[in-house]
This record gives sequence, structure tokens and C-alpha cells, in this order.
Amino acid sequence: MKVAVLLSGGVDSSVAAYLMKEQGHDVTAVHMVHLQGEDEKKAGEVAEKLKINFVSYDVRGVFRKEIMDYFINEYKKGRTPNPCYFCNRKIKFGKLVKPLWNDFDLIVTGHYAVAEDGKLYKAKKEKKDQSYFVSSVEKEKLKKIYFPLGYMTKSEVIKIAEKLGIPHGKESQDVCFLRGTTLKEFMKGAGLEVSKGVFLDKNGDRLGEHEGYFNYTVGQRRGLGISMGKRMYVFKIIPEKNVVVLSGKEDVMSKYMEVSNLNFLENLPDRFEAMVKVRSNFKEVKGFVKIRESKALVEFEKKVFAVTPGQIAVFYIKDQVVLSGVIERGYN
Repeated sequence: MKVAVLLSGGVDSSVAAYLMKEQGHDVTAVHMVHLQGEDEKKAGEVAEKLKINFVSYDVRGVFRKEIMDYFINEYKKGRTPNPCYFCNRKIKFGKLVKPLWNDFDLIVTGHYAVAEDGKLYKAKKEKKDQSYFVSSVEKEKLKKIYFPLGYMTKSEVIKIAEKLGIPHGKESQDVCFLRGTTLKEFMKGAGLEVSKGVFLDKNGDRLGEHEGYFNYTVGQRRGLGISMGKRMYVFKIIPEKNVVVLSGKEDVMSKYMEVSNLNFLENLPDRFEAMVKVRSNFKEVKGFVKIRESKALVEFEKKVFAVTPGQIAVFYIKDQVVLSGVIERGYN
């Protein structure tokens, strides 16, 4: 088979490329240049080491428009975006693979997830399951996508990388275009420099000053810079007034959720039960879901902490991802 492997040059994508070559496929490494000044050298060296074809595509323009501008605009609205989710949909499995789609039998990445028979599942072994992030990929594309690391553990992958002489370090959990800077500095560079605002409680009483509303997210407790003698959490953000509302934990718990921008990965009835993640590192909870007017209305079996506008909700039935979308609000 002719296989295109999306190669960053990191351990996971490098081992994915190696595995496909070992299986006897005709492998081409495809590198994505998406940030200004990004060095392709590392990815090229891996491809040379593996003796596979190497091509790179410059997607900086569309990445800026579709991902970075989206990120900035969501923060302006007082929401908390998830750029990796939309990068997978619009860039990696969108703009980048579009010219490859008809020329290759398989598109391969180093994600820890499983795509089988046009369906998406959690990784089989690895606790670091990444099905949450690739749940943005359209259903019709899954038949041509393969994640070889979805059947392996990270330690198994590292052993192969060491054998190949591919260095591995601590993985960054940061948003790629924020590395080396802070959110505040990045937003200032994007033209959003907000002066200090006020913290209020839910009754409208002033509690103190904050550093600008976009530096906070629903559910945040640490880094507020004020002492109340009790635990306080970000309850609501009002960007037009540069106000951040704080409250106790109970007020940040939601029994219901509304989700938009739905991506159906399975044919679903108008009502169904699923296990739901509202953040990547969140333990799933049971939800009772109604599909109504292109939105998913969810009633949780038990209240959920910090259902955050702009973040991603992913719905699982057993280990299969059946639906994903953008959280509009959590409420009681």
C-alpha cells in the first residue's frame, strides 16, 4: 500500500512511520510547516534515517486563519478554546491531507487512538488515549485513516525509538504556538491588551482586581491573586465589562450542558445515553443526550465540575467515539 505518514519528527510520528515501513508499505513522510520559522530539519533527518520519501507542505497561512485567529477570537468572547481539536479537523486531516487523499491508500499519524472499519475508538493499551483530540475528524475520512500506536503503550513506542536512535524528551502539553511565551504576551501581540478588571461575587459585590478577563477560565481556583479565607472558583466571565465572577464550588457544578458544532461519528437516534468527557483529562460521566436543532442537550447523571464554554465535549458508547462538539454552556 501507498501510505502517507504525517511526520512531525517527534517520537510518536517517527515510530508510526517506522512501523508502516516494517510492514512493507511504500511510505512517504509528510511534514507540516505551520509556524513561522519552524525547522523541518528534524523531520527530514528522521525520514532519511528510515529511508523513506519526504515532502513538506507550508500551511502557515491557513493555520493562522483557522486556528490562531479562532483561538484569539474565542478568548475575546470570554471562552476557553481547544485549538488542537480544530487543528486536527481543519489542518492535519483537512488542508494538509487534501492533496494526498487520492494518491495514497492510507493516511497515518502517531496518535494513540484506533480507527477500524470507519469507526473511532479509544486506544487499546495506552492510558494516554488521544481519541478525544481526533474526535473532530469527519466520519467519512475514518476509513482511510490508521493509528498504529493505538495498539501500543508509550513505553513500547519509546523502546522502538531508542533502538532507532530517535531522541525522546519530556513532551510539551502546551499549545504549540504559545511555547516560549505566555497567553498574556501572545494576546497583547494579537492586539488584545486588557486593563485590570474586577472580581465580583455572584451578588455583584466587589472582591478585588484581576489582570484582564482572558487570563481566566471557568472552574479556575489557583492563580486568582486574592485571598478570601475560603476556596473560590471562576464562575462566569463577562468580557464586555472585563468582569470575572467568583463563587463557591457548588455554583461551578452543572447538571446540564448544551453542545453545538456537532460532529457525528456514528448514526445516532435523537435520544441516547453515552459516557461524556468535557475536558481531555476529565473522567467520563454518564449523560442522557437529546439531539435538537443541531445541538446536543445533555443531562448528566451527576453534577459535573467546570463545564467550560469553548471546550470540547466527546461522547463515548463503550470504547467507541460517537459524537463530539463545542460546549456552549453548562447550567442548572
